[in-house]
Amino acid sequence: MQADDKFRVVVDILYYAALGAAVYFAVRYLLCWTLPFFLGAGVAALLRPATLKFAKKTRMKESCAAVLVLLFFYLVAAGMLALFLTILLAQLYELLLRLPELYAENVAPLFDQLSGWFYGLAGRFGASAEGGLEQFSGAVSDTIRQAAVDGSTHLVSWAAGLAAKLPILLIAAVFTVVISMLTATGYRQVGAFLCGLFPGKWEERLRGLQRFGRETVWKMVRAYTVIVAVTFLELLAGLWLLGFQYVLPVAAAIALLDILPLIGTGTILVPWGIVLIAGGDLVGGVGLILLFALIEVLRNILEPRIVGNQIGLHPIVTITAMYAGLKIAGFWGMLAAPVAVLLGRYLWTGAAPERRAEA
Repeated sequence: MQADDKFRVVVDILYYAALGAAVYFAVRYLLCWTLPFFLGAGVAALLRPATLKFAKKTRMKESCAAVLVLLFFYLVAAGMLALFLTILLAQLYELLLRLPELYAENVAPLFDQLSGWFYGLAGRFGASAEGGLEQFSGAVSDTIRQAAVDGSTHLVSWAAGLAAKLPILLIAAVFTVVISMLTATGYRQVGAFLCGLFPGKWEERLRGLQRFGRETVWKMVRAYTVIVAVTFLELLAGLWLLGFQYVLPVAAAIALLDILPLIGTGTILVPWGIVLIAGGDLVGGVGLILLFALIEVLRNILEPRIVGNQIGLHPIVTITAMYAGLKIAGFWGMLAAPVAVLLGRYLWTGAAPERRAEA
């Protein structure tokens, strides 16, 4: 390797190290300060095609059309969110009140059956085995009680922390709405101002980033939103038909866990079904396993058509990026990390994932 090549390698390493440090600093510190701006501008940009279509059909000024489209979007989103949260919180409150009763009716009999089976098995090996099993059973019971106490403590602490953050979240939501309105009504001026902050030679790359955001990121977000909604509705209908209670919070939690790579609905439904079968509820246990099979079949049919195999990442890359995003910027960093990886791949190759897959 020549001296010039070595020098170029060192410069490249230093350049990408500095770039990585800048990205880390921006995500870790600047993002929390400027999140309303990015969310508001992102909403305005994603609704831009709908705004242009509405303005063209109604022959209305773009600024007026943008305000109407955004108002419709926020009203629908707020109404759906309020309805969902009202039902969810009501069922969660009722579920928390009935936890001791549910434990006595469902969990305790299962432990009694398992203890009886283990004691019968230990009786074949003499009194010493029964004594050891008794100690083990006591240790398991103490662990379960302590886990319940710790879980309740963490839940109360989390709820108190969330309540303390509600005023800040409300202010951030108001700023997001205002920024989205201002961005949408002056979209061309805002775009020209942002482009003017960068050198002229970056103009084509910035336009490419805009296309990438609309064509790739928006498609991915929209597709997986549809998939999560379909999974949620399947879980809601299946659990309701099987006669379970509190189906809304349970279906919502499982559907959200289904977003995470390598987890899916099977990690909840299959063990749950096995526990019910072991406890004597054959219909409920088999029903949950069949519900999981139905969800998987429908998902394998719908996902290639909705998402397509041209976008997304390998599960290992996705889960690594999500873990890194969680450590850097918390929950929102975990959600944004896969998109950041897609964006980095686009910047590195200069082509969107769709075009690379087709090549």
